[in-house]
Amino acid sequence: MRRLPNDTITLTIPEISFQTLYGDPDFPANAHGGNDTMTINVVGMTFVNLVGDTASLQDHARGGNDTLTVNIEASLNTIIVDGDAQSMSGHAKGGNDTVTGDSTNSLRNGFALFGDAEGAMSDNAKGGNDTVIGVFGGRSSNTLVGDGGTMSGDVHGGNDTLVAFQTNQDGSAALYGDALGMTDRAHGGNDDLIFTIGTDAQNGGGGLYGDARELAGDATGGNDTLTVIDLSGYLHYESFTMIGDAYSMSGSAHGGNDVLTGGSYADYVVGDALHYNPATPGSITGGRDILKGEGGNDEMWGGPNNDLFVFDKSSGQDLIHDFDQGNMTVGGTTAEHDLIDVRDYGFADWGALKSLISDDSSGNAVIHLTASDTITLQGVHTADLHATDFIV
Repeated sequence: MRRLPNDTITLTIPEISFQTLYGDPDFPANAHGGNDTMTINVVGMTFVNLVGDTASLQDHARGGNDTLTVNIEASLNTIIVDGDAQSMSGHAKGGNDTVTGDSTNSLRNGFALFGDAEGAMSDNAKGGNDTVIGVFGGRSSNTLVGDGGTMSGDVHGGNDTLVAFQTNQDGSAALYGDALGMTDRAHGGNDDLIFTIGTDAQNGGGGLYGDARELAGDATGGNDTLTVIDLSGYLHYESFTMIGDAYSMSGSAHGGNDVLTGGSYADYVVGDALHYNPATPGSITGGRDILKGEGGNDEMWGGPNNDLFVFDKSSGQDLIHDFDQGNMTVGGTTAEHDLIDVRDYGFADWGALKSLISDDSSGNAVIHLTASDTITLQGVHTADLHATDFIV
């Protein structure tokens, strides 16, 4: 396999233009891309598509381990960065890339950062283990994706790390661990998604999806970790949607075993998906997820399978929509055993906690942890609960 040279490229783009830049523009069949370092400084309104290797990786081609950075100082830009190629097929494999977009010093920009390819990943292509970093503010809307735009066939996503950091007042980002859409037998990697709210952030929010916007066919989600870190503490910051696998799951899709930790605000924390369309009753399976809303009045869904809900002090007034009911949402009949962990509150035993549970006017069990912290279990009565439903 021919290995291409390692290149270092630094460019400043000062004016209105449309640029597509490749780390290895002349890419022979089945070659191995170089380990390139490309830095682009955008100081004028423009469209830039930065690609670590070449337009298309096919057959047994391999991408290099590239470091791609776009610094944006002008306004109204459109930036797309691909760690390896614009599409991947055959047995192509992406490199272990570091992709960074920084629009801290600009207004109304949007970047889309892909660890491997912005377009289709198909056949038996495999994503690299990439690090995708987005630093933003300035009224921008951004997208970070671990692998590709779509994944089909027997594609396997890499084990990626996605980091979104909001540095100033306004901004948002959507993070997808693997792709926007996954179908056939595509398999997501084990990804780590982190959204950090900086000390100067005031308005914003975003979505963290462990795998994709949609899992269809026999696609399988990876075992992902989703985390929101709040350094701001601003009371009017918007909420997050955190979903372990995908916004929707259809066919016979399978969810991974995910860990979700929310921020200080009223978040939606979802173990598997918000919407299900199974091919047959029970054909969709969920992972065994751990959900931790942290502060704020959160709404939580564990999804199919046995999930763990964790509540620490100052957790707020939270709502669990599907306690022991997740399998029913996909038409399954298997009994489910979710757990609620309240050890941080220091109850002496189950009897002490039981005395603080009562039904509200709608018949839903409400767990009164403190005067300000509660857990409401929608569709569950106090009489339905037992010591085995809790970790005290």
